[in-house]
Amino acid sequence: MSSTAIRQPVSTDGFRGGKQVGARTEPTARQVRLGHILRKVREEGAHGTLDTMARSLNWSTAKLSRIESGRIGISETDLNAVLDQYKVQDRSLRGYLIDLRRRGNVRGWETSVRSAVSGVYADFIGYESDASESYSVQTALIPGLLQTYDYAAAVIDQHVPGMSEEEITERLSIREKRQRVFDRPNPLVFWGVISESALRHAVGGPEVMAAQLEHLLIMAKEYPGTVNIHVLPEASASHAALFGPFVVLTFPQRWEPDIVYLEGLTGNRFLEETDEVQAYSRLFNRLMMSESLRAAESMKLIESHLTNYRKG
Repeated sequence: MSSTAIRQPVSTDGFRGGKQVGARTEPTARQVRLGHILRKVREEGAHGTLDTMARSLNWSTAKLSRIESGRIGISETDLNAVLDQYKVQDRSLRGYLIDLRRRGNVRGWETSVRSAVSGVYADFIGYESDASESYSVQTALIPGLLQTYDYAAAVIDQHVPGMSEEEITERLSIREKRQRVFDRPNPLVFWGVISESALRHAVGGPEVMAAQLEHLLIMAKEYPGTVNIHVLPEASASHAALFGPFVVLTFPQRWEPDIVYLEGLTGNRFLEETDEVQAYSRLFNRLMMSESLRAAESMKLIESHLTNYRKG
């Protein structure tokens, strides 16, 4: 099986029918991540509770809590005060956090689509744009980063019926922009475990599926080491029904905590607690290394399904 492993410490991609209800001004994904890193530094450094540290900074507990949750930003002066209070001497870490604070004020393209997608999904787009690796498990559909235009359109049509042509076009544009992570200077490294049922599920009909499976083969060939696809066969003991789709994102700096993104029938959400993230990391590792086919075997199975679709 693959030797890759996550470091330890449905797919409608967050689209909603019509416009988002209750839209509100959201913090940037980098602002949220800065807050989470500050919380991690406080907790792992045994620097005390929120109340204790807020008092030492002459702040209200609510202020520090809102900063750590990413609900409000932090000035560079306040950030330096926090880092001094936490006794952060590592110049690289301090420099990175100061740079992250400055970049946190720059809103990425994901902030322009919040009227069309959920706030959580918009945050996910921001995280994905900055991530170094993505570990994706899909149980029923092809991962969004690998979907063709026609396949994605069929997914939206089936899962979010009643959309206008304009809304569908907007969502397809969002997906296309997400896929540019493979062409950036430091491309996102994608590890995907795809259930064989996703290959059998004829989304959009045989022609659409044939083009989609051919696209998987092309992506794996044209982006070696960047796009890594492994199929979870139907004969596997870990049947797709035992778990739902999820994504674990990891980041280039060792101080940045990994996050898990989950999608469900009633909404999508992040998991950020260490024990929860590690549980999903272990699940991915088991599926990848013990249950899924090797890359070459996966390509052969995809080719087999592609042949069947071409036969009609």
